[in-house]
Amino acid sequence: MDYRSLLPNKMNILREVFFVFIGGGIGCSIRYLISKLNSPSFPLGTFIVNLFGCFLLGVFMSWAFKNLQNDWVIFLTFGICGGVTTFSAFSHEALFMIKQENWILFITYSLSSIILGILMIRFGYSFLDTTN
Repeated sequence: MDYRSLLPNKMNILREVFFVFIGGGIGCSIRYLISKLNSPSFPLGTFIVNLFGCFLLGVFMSWAFKNLQNDWVIFLTFGICGGVTTFSAFSHEALFMIKQENWILFITYSLSSIILGILMIRFGYSFLDTTN
């Protein structure tokens, strides 16, 4: 096997990881700032960053379908959107609501996060179509 043929693939992966790393740092910084909006009664910061991230993902994917370069798609979707959104925080907060037996808040938070997240992705997809 000629191992030299693997080198361009390794370089592509390293370049892609670099774009994810930079975008993720930006996304995580945005998430950190927005997370300061949390209140004791409702995890508003996580709710907002997840919906915002869903909207951005829709916008970025719609943009990607308009011949956006692959490096930009990786930077924007895996990097920024991956850094902004936080399923682990959502799950932790939902579990805390279950432990507190706050069923109404748990159901409201969980369902609204999922349903509104899907709607925000759809809105993001259509956002560029309406602004062009």
